[in-house]
Amino acid sequence: MARLGRFIRAATISEAWQRGLALIWRQGGEITDERGTRIKEILSLQMVVEDPYGDMIPPGCSWNEERLEEYSRQLLSGDNPGFEYTYGERLRAWALPGCAPLDQIEQAISRLRSSSCTRRATAVTWIAPVDSKKEEVPCMIVDDFKLRDGRLHLSIFFRSHDFAGAYPANLYGLARLLQYVAGEVGAEPGSISTTSASAHIYEHDWDWVERMLFGRNS
Repeated sequence: MARLGRFIRAATISEAWQRGLALIWRQGGEITDERGTRIKEILSLQMVVEDPYGDMIPPGCSWNEERLEEYSRQLLSGDNPGFEYTYGERLRAWALPGCAPLDQIEQAISRLRSSSCTRRATAVTWIAPVDSKKEEVPCMIVDDFKLRDGRLHLSIFFRSHDFAGAYPANLYGLARLLQYVAGEVGAEPGSISTTSASAHIYEHDWDWVERMLFGRNS
């Protein structure tokens, strides 16, 4: 049975990851996806991380600081070193076929500088004419910035979210993105909120996730 609609408010990335994994593990429904892979899944999982800069690298995360910083640089760059796509390319060089690229992050910064109350500082990664024809498509779809009371907050929508393997890196990189945009508009970086349409743990991660959460084998 599908598990739909859960909410977690956490102080740090580490706390959010641990609590999110535990929730999916205990309450997630099991399905087999279109690739034939079994997953535990919660639909529409909402997470708020109040301080993304404290305890940024969770214990048990397979990414070290060097790899996380490299991921962050890629997220902030429009260059693509040869991948099918990168989030940085989609955010900073978004383009329809045959059209000039658009830097949506600079556009968001411009809107925030023009109006501190804007609700239009939004960037998307999905390019419908391109992604509707491909199998490898972005998981992170929307990044939205809101400046309130001198603090800049970031909200993100994921159509699909590998919680065991990708959440810590995603949040680390997004924290750096938020930090960059906040600096450009003269604000303090605030919270990061994610909505994951499918927050899941792949079967190949079940054993180590259970060991990490509960200190035992499956």
